[in-house]
Amino acid sequence: MTPFSIVTISWNNLEGLKQTYESLRAQTYRNFRWIVIDGASKDGTLDWLQSLNEANAEITCEPDKGIYDAMNKGLRQAVQTPGYTLFLNSGDSLADAGVLADVAAAIEGAAVAPKFVYGDFFRREPNGYMRHTTARPIERVRVGLPASHQTMYFENERLRGMSFRENYKLSADYCMLIEFLDGLDLGTAVICLQRPLCIFDATGVSNMRRFEAIKEDMQIRMRFLKYSAVKAFALYLAHYLHTHSKIVRAALNR
Repeated sequence: MTPFSIVTISWNNLEGLKQTYESLRAQTYRNFRWIVIDGASKDGTLDWLQSLNEANAEITCEPDKGIYDAMNKGLRQAVQTPGYTLFLNSGDSLADAGVLADVAAAIEGAAVAPKFVYGDFFRREPNGYMRHTTARPIERVRVGLPASHQTMYFENERLRGMSFRENYKLSADYCMLIEFLDGLDLGTAVICLQRPLCIFDATGVSNMRRFEAIKEDMQIRMRFLKYSAVKAFALYLAHYLHTHSKIVRAALNR
């Protein structure tokens, strides 16, 4: 059976953490560790976690230096065992009770053990609307994330030794994906599942500060994909206009 390490970071988001936990508790596939990295919350999170008596949970509660510092703590703990790691933040959920079973079946049924698995997702908008978003081809990584990072399962052997670059405050997950995929045969090393794998909470920090995030994306493409300044800026401008148009449409539809 394929083992999973599921890393959940949280800070003063007890209700969101409870949603994440309920989606894990509902899984029919039970071969997973739940690694919770809490940034010393003051909202009762630690008391609630300790009350769970959850055998799968590994809890760390201490101050951190931000989102990606917390995710790196979880990453270092996750890769100590074999299998695959998923980063599922507090407030995010697995899409249904069969997600882990389906991901495990895809991995175990592959002719070559994949290094990376991802898929579709539901995007939960601030108004509660659930939008089904189809994962894009993995080659799209050169222009942006092909799906939300909450659908992405990283093979631990390759993930070991990697980390989120904390100088990027909003797009370190994008940067890490580019580095993780570098040099892989994308045709055999990657599996894309055409079914929703998670419910992504669109009220997170990177979405609330989307214009800052796409600027970081531009910097990452120049450094790690060797894009020219002109090409990188052209893509930045396209993302900027697309994001602006979505904000305008959302405002008009209220």
